[in-house]
Amino acid sequence: MQAFTQIFNQRIFFGAMNWGMGHISRSIDMLRQLENQGNHLAIACNAEQEQIMRSYFPEAEYLALDGYPFYFSQKGFSSFHFLLQTPKLRQHIALEKKWVRDILKRKPFDLILSDHRYGFRHEDIPSVFITHQCELPLPWYGQIIQRIHASYLNAFDFCWIVDSELERFAGKLSSRPKIPSCYMGPLSRFEDAVQRKKWNIMVLNGPKAFHKLLIYHFKKELSTLDYVIGRHPEIPAHIPQIVSWREADLLLSEAKCIYSFCGYSTMMDVSRLGCAWRTIPTPGQREQEYLFQQKTLREGGLI
Repeated sequence: MQAFTQIFNQRIFFGAMNWGMGHISRSIDMLRQLENQGNHLAIACNAEQEQIMRSYFPEAEYLALDGYPFYFSQKGFSSFHFLLQTPKLRQHIALEKKWVRDILKRKPFDLILSDHRYGFRHEDIPSVFITHQCELPLPWYGQIIQRIHASYLNAFDFCWIVDSELERFAGKLSSRPKIPSCYMGPLSRFEDAVQRKKWNIMVLNGPKAFHKLLIYHFKKELSTLDYVIGRHPEIPAHIPQIVSWREADLLLSEAKCIYSFCGYSTMMDVSRLGCAWRTIPTPGQREQEYLFQQKTLREGGLI
């Protein structure tokens, strides 16, 4: 399996996980390249994802696919509560796999690309799993989830790792899996950093249930904000709240400082934009706690 920059004139079936919008956000860079290489894109997504993707890929084909049934507490992420959701998630993954089989009986595809959707694959079509988390940052009692994750990942034909093999933004999380794999480099829909740095912007990234926690943490900084990307009732009325991704792209390209959770897609965007980043991990979310630690070590010149 070649890198995505070497794939031309194929029918590609793509689907991304619905954990916030980070998986959709980072895929735009890759899908744009694939479209420019003459590939036909079919995108499986829910209504919210489709609304965003149509603004970037109006010529793509869209197929309605429900997102995973995640439940999030407003108090922060809980590994224990997530573990309780495992049976429902495994059932959903099995239904997703059947849905893909049914689609492929009616529509021919040359390649399936799954951004962390475990059931989005087919035994007879080359299927690629896209992730920055080949290993999950779990506590000892979460090892059963690690084994489940590995079993699903290893069922794919190939893995594209969303990281630089040299820089390793994701650290140990992006270690190579057992199946054939390659590093695809960091992904961001933004161009390289520009000199115009105008705006202080809060990005309400990650699952919506956690947004209130981000706003409260940066409560003192709200008076300095020029824009908020996203919408929340507790944002002061005088701060413009931007929901159009195209409008947000223009503002973020000139960001002076971004305030957000420490999501991996946002980390890649900030690296591309070259702006300041004030960030916190989502409470209890070990992946973000680890990424925040890696960020701190990099800034201190320790890695």
